[in-house]
Amino acid sequence: MMQPEAQAALRQVWLKREKARYQQATTANPQQAAAWRKLSQICLELGDPAAALLALDEVLALQPDDPHILVDRLRILMILQDHAAIIATADRLLARMPDSVEVGLCRMEALHQLNRPKEALAECEHWLGRSDLTVVQRMRALAFQVVLLTVLERFEEALAAAEEGLMLTPGEPVFQLNRAELLLRLHRYEPALANLDRLLNLPDLRFKALCIKIQSLVGLQRFDAADHLLREAFAEYPWEQLANVFDPRRVQRAVPVDGLHKRFTARGLHLLWFFQRQAECDWSDRDAVLADINNLLQDALRYRYVAGMEPHRLLSLPIDPALQRAVAQAQAQAIAAHVVPLRAALTSTIRWPDRRPGERLRVGYVSGDFRNHATAHLARKLFQVHDHSRFEIIGYSLWPGDDSRYWHDIVNGCDRFVELAGLSNAEAAARIAQDQVHILVDLHGYTGLARPELFALKLAPIQVSFLGYPGTLGADYIPYLIADQTVLPDWLRAGFTEQPVYLPDSYQVNDDEQPVAATGLTRVEAGLPERAFVYCCFNGPYKIEPTVFAVWMRILRQVPKSVLWLLTDSSRGEANLRMAASQQGVDSERLIFAPRLPKPDHLERLGLADLFLDTWVLGAHTTASDALWVGLPVLTRAGGTFQSRVCASLLTALGLTDLIVENDQNYEALAVAAAHQSAHLQAWRERLIAQRLIRPPFATSGFARQIEQAFDALWALHQAGDPPKALYIQSHGHD
Repeated sequence: MMQPEAQAALRQVWLKREKARYQQATTANPQQAAAWRKLSQICLELGDPAAALLALDEVLALQPDDPHILVDRLRILMILQDHAAIIATADRLLARMPDSVEVGLCRMEALHQLNRPKEALAECEHWLGRSDLTVVQRMRALAFQVVLLTVLERFEEALAAAEEGLMLTPGEPVFQLNRAELLLRLHRYEPALANLDRLLNLPDLRFKALCIKIQSLVGLQRFDAADHLLREAFAEYPWEQLANVFDPRRVQRAVPVDGLHKRFTARGLHLLWFFQRQAECDWSDRDAVLADINNLLQDALRYRYVAGMEPHRLLSLPIDPALQRAVAQAQAQAIAAHVVPLRAALTSTIRWPDRRPGERLRVGYVSGDFRNHATAHLARKLFQVHDHSRFEIIGYSLWPGDDSRYWHDIVNGCDRFVELAGLSNAEAAARIAQDQVHILVDLHGYTGLARPELFALKLAPIQVSFLGYPGTLGADYIPYLIADQTVLPDWLRAGFTEQPVYLPDSYQVNDDEQPVAATGLTRVEAGLPERAFVYCCFNGPYKIEPTVFAVWMRILRQVPKSVLWLLTDSSRGEANLRMAASQQGVDSERLIFAPRLPKPDHLERLGLADLFLDTWVLGAHTTASDALWVGLPVLTRAGGTFQSRVCASLLTALGLTDLIVENDQNYEALAVAAAHQSAHLQAWRERLIAQRLIRPPFATSGFARQIEQAFDALWALHQAGDPPKALYIQSHGHD
C-alpha cells in the first residue's frame, strides 16, 4: 500500500497538471463559469488562496447572483483575512440570505478585527436575539460577546455573558477562563481563583490561566504564593510573552537581544498596578502603598531591576531621596554586571580618544526622543546653535525618526547623525566607539527608550546625564549631571551619586523659535467660560496627587468665578477627578478637560489661561517651559527634590522668584490673590515677556555657550587626571 506522503506528492503533481489544463480552458473560453470555479478550487488546494479568489471573481462576474459562489468567496477571504472584503461579501450574501447565521457571525468577527467593536457588538446581539441558533452558534456568538464587551470595558455585562455561556455548556473551559479574567478585571480576586487549577492542566489555556492566577494572588497580596508561580511561569514561557501580559502599557519596544530583562515579582506587579491607577487619578490605595513603600521596595534592592520599581516611576512619589538613590544604584549595578561579558568582548573596540591640538571636542548625544517628544521640544535648536567650529556634534538615535520638524531639524543640526535603532547593544556600542567620542551625553536616564547598557560599557572618557531624567542614575559609569543650583542645591546632593556640573542659570534648555499657532482661538472655542479666572495645569495626570488637588479645590472655593483647566488622558481619569472635586465641595463642572493637541495649537490655547498651577511631587518641566514661552505665569512650590524644583529653576533664571513659594499655605494664598489682584498678574506677564528672549534658558544660543563651557571644563578635568568633582560654570552675560 502506498504511504500517505507518497499519495500526497502524487496528488500535488496531479493538481498542478489540472491547474494548467483549466488555465488553458479558461483562456480559450473565458465564459466557462464551471472551469473558472474548478480552477479556483484547485488553486485553493494548492495553497494559493489569492489565485483562488481571482478565479472565483471571474465566476461571480458571470453569475453575480449565485449565493453559493459568494459563500465560497467568503471562505477564501477568511483565509486571506481580508476583513473589509469579508464585510462587503457578507452584506451581499445577507441581502439574499438574511437568515444566514454563519454569514452574520463572519461579518461580526470581521468588524471586530477591524477594531469596530461597537458595530460588531450590535451585530452579535442581533444574532443572539434569534431563537433559531444552534447550540454551537450560540456559544460562538456568546464567546464573541464576551470579547467585545471586554474590549469596550463593560466588564459586568461581559461577565454576565460568560455566565450565560456556562449555563448553556456547564464546565466549558473557554467560558471558565473568560469568567476568571473578568473577575480579575473587576478586582474580585478570590472568586477569580476558582476552577483555575483545572484550566492549568489544559495546554491551550494553561498560559492565560497561569497569568490570571498570578495576578489574582497579587491582588490578594499573597505575594509569596504569587512569586512561586512567577518563577514557574518564567521557567516555562518566554520573557516577552509574559511581559506583554504583566506590563502591557510599557513602551512597546523590543529589548535588544543582549539587553537586560526586568524581573517580575509579586510586589513589583502590585506597584505596577498602583502606578497605573495613579495615572488615572485613582488614589484609593495611595496612603496604604506609601505607608508600606520601604517594605515593598525591598525587591528592588534584592533583585536590582524589577518591573514596577523602576527609578523613573518612583520620581512621582514623596519618598526619601536616600531610598530613591538606593533603588537607582541597585538598577545601575544590575546593568553594569550584565555588560561585563560584553565589555570584555569589546575590549579591542572601545578605545578612549585623546585630543590633538586644535581638534574639535566630539560630543555625542544619545536619545530615542529626537522626534515629536518633550525632549526634542526643548532641545531642537541646541544642536544647530552649538559652536561647530569648536565642537563636533553627533546625534545617536535609539528610535526611528517620525518625519517631524523636530526630527529633521535635529538631524540637520548635527555634524553627524547615526541611527542605532534595531541594533544590539554590542552593535550600537561598536558603532559609537568607532567615532572616538570625547563626551557622551545621556538624554534618557531611565526613561522610555533608554539603553543604559551603552553607558555601562564606558564608551567615552566623559559621560554625563542631561535634561531627560530629573534624578540620580546611581551609576558610577555616568559620574556627572548637568544641573543648576536651584534644582540641585548643596543640601540635596546627598541623594545623588553624580557630581553636578552647575550652569549659571537654568539647566533646562529651551527653543526660542517655537511656533505658536495664530488661529484667533477664543475661550469659548476652547470650551472655557469667557469671563472666568482660568487656572490650568497641563501636567500629565499621573503627576496630580491628592494633596495638591485638595489645595486646588480650596483655591476654587475661594475664587467662585474660576475654573481649573486640565489635560485628559482617559475618561476614567476624568471621572475620578470630577468625583474628587465633588467630594470636596466643588462643582465638578468647574473642572474643564482638554485633549492633547499638536504643539503649536497647544501653545496658542495656553495663552487663554490666567495662571498655571504646578504640581508638587513631580512638577512641570517641558510643560512649564511651554507656559512661560507664551507669557503664562507659573506658580510653583519648590520641594525637596530635583524633580519638584524645575519650575523654580526656570522662574529663577527669568527673575520671577516671587512666583516661587516654599509651603502649601503660601501657594494657596498667592493663587487666590492672583485672581483678585489683576495688577499683580499683569506685572508678572509683562516681566515674563520682557525677560524670556534675552536670558537663558530661553535664549538658546546663550544656553549653548554655557553648556559648551561645561564640556570644556569636563575635558580639562579629565586631561588633568582629576577625579570627578562638582563644577561651577560662570556666566559671561546673556547673548
